[in-house]
This record gives sequence, C-alpha cells and structure tokens, in this order.
Amino acid sequence: MTDLATVAEPGDHLARLAATFVKAKGRKSEHTEDAYRRDLASWLTWALTNGINPLDAWPAHIQLWLAHLGQLGEAGTTQARRLGAVSSFYDWLIRHQTAPRNPAKLTKEERPVRAPRPAAALSDEHAAQLLAAADRDTPRAALIVWLLLHTGLRVTELVTARLGDVGVDRGHMVLHVHGKGGKGRTVVLVPTVVARLDAHLAQRPDGPANTMVLAGQAGAGRDRPLIATATGKPLGRHKVRLLLQRLARAAGLPQAVVDTLSPHSTRATYVTASLASGVSIYDVAQDVGHSSTDTTRGYDRSRYDPARSAAYRLQDRFARHLPTGER
Repeated sequence: MTDLATVAEPGDHLARLAATFVKAKGRKSEHTEDAYRRDLASWLTWALTNGINPLDAWPAHIQLWLAHLGQLGEAGTTQARRLGAVSSFYDWLIRHQTAPRNPAKLTKEERPVRAPRPAAALSDEHAAQLLAAADRDTPRAALIVWLLLHTGLRVTELVTARLGDVGVDRGHMVLHVHGKGGKGRTVVLVPTVVARLDAHLAQRPDGPANTMVLAGQAGAGRDRPLIATATGKPLGRHKVRLLLQRLARAAGLPQAVVDTLSPHSTRATYVTASLASGVSIYDVAQDVGHSSTDTTRGYDRSRYDPARSAAYRLQDRFARHLPTGER
C-alpha cells in the first residue's frame, strides 16, 4: 500500500501527521518520499487492521508486525528498511510531543537481519565491453554507463542529479550527490566522463549547460536534470536497468550477465575494481556514500573470486576417474 490516505480517513489526525512527516522526509527527493510513504503505510495498515492505536504502540506490536512481514516472505533487508522508517516517524512524533514512546527502538537481537544484497560485479573485460557498447549507442547512454561505472552512483542519485550539481572543486570536475537520508557527498568526474557529459549536453533540446562553477554555488546552471529524456524530463529509474541490459546484449555479454545486470551491479563493480586497484577502503566508502566500511566490504566481490573456486580442481580430479566418453 502506497497511499497514506487509505490508511485512515483524510481528515484523521494520524493521517495528517503521517502525511506531514513523509512530506518533510521527501522534500529533496520524490523517490525518498515514495519510499517513506510505502514503509509507513505498511506499519499503519497492519496496526489499524489489528485494532492497535499506532500512537500508543509498544515494541511487542512492532515485533508482531515484523513477524507478519516475514510470513509474507519479505526479506530481512526490506524489513530493516521499513523498521528504520517507522522508527524515524516515532522520533519525529516524540519531538512534536505527539507520541509517548518509540516502539520501533528494538534491541540489536530483536531487529531484522540485513542480508547482503546479491549483485555480481562485472569483470574488467565485461565492463570495458559495456562502456564501448554505450559509446556506440547514444550520447545519453554513454554518459549513463560511464557515470555509473566511474562513480558507483546509486540509480536514484543518478536520475535525481541536476546540472547545478556539477562544478569545479580545487581544479577537479565534480558532482555533488544528494544521497540516502539526505546525506550529501562529492564525487569526481574524470575527463573521460566529462567528455561524455559535454556530448550529451550538446545534443539536448534544452542546450548545453552554462559555464561550470563550484558545485552548489550560484551560477552553477539552470535547475535541469543531469540525465534528461528527449523532452528534457528526468529519466526513470527502471529505464536505466533496461538500458544496461540492452547494451549488455549489444556488447555480446553472456546471457547470465545480461539477466542480472542492474545499477546495483555497476555499483558493486566500482567498489570491487577500486579495492582490487589498491584504493583505501575508507576512500571507496567515501566515494559511494557508505557511513561504515563494513557496508563497503559487503559490495566487494573480489573477496570471493570464482576463478579460485575449488570446484574447478574437483572437476579435473573427478574427471580422471570418469569413463572416457563422459569426461
């Protein structure tokens, strides 16, 4: 359920509180607003359906809700995200003296387990093939792929970036990123990425950008999407995955790679390739917006290199004992 108006009557006090909170959280991004709306609606719907007043809930109620989500098959990562959104809502209510406690403040043992989100990193060869296929496609496709692989951006960060976020910082071209939870950071745009940004801007209907200045400063350009459709509107997130898979097919990548390729894969590729190149994990965490290096390690696919798997040795070992025609 994504519409808070369906949780309670539009004039209801709870509905107004929830809508105000969601709007405040999503003031910088409609995607963030949608995420908070969905997660909060999940809890409020369950509570009201089960005769529980959300403004007087206890931790036991939250645990029952999480158990319900688990029975529905929701992953621990999704449950943890929902719990975080609900906890933030109650913190906001307490600050406004509207709720007596935060029932979502669970102990570490009570909280859902965040399982690592699987996403295979591209090999250097496959990444290069994807970059080349993007260059053969369109300037916009080239910019998207080169940006994703050379910055590790989240897809939401990519599609919500504005031209005014591009600038120069101490001689380096940079992009000011509006990350998760309203956290900002700056990523470097290397010359090859800047070249593709210029090519994309040159063919856009709304024309090239103004002279670049320090990101976030006055004069940084009109408030236009960094990646725009033919009509100048922001690109949808789902379009990015479809583009990556289409380009992967055009590049002749294995079907297994094509089927699983997503912006999360390019992010994992950035982390894996950076660490394999000897970059400090602290610098990589800064680049991709991780508050903890433990999260960054979760994206590093170099820790398990399939090429080192014992399965290949066992294949050869067992094959020596198979009949000749079955090897």
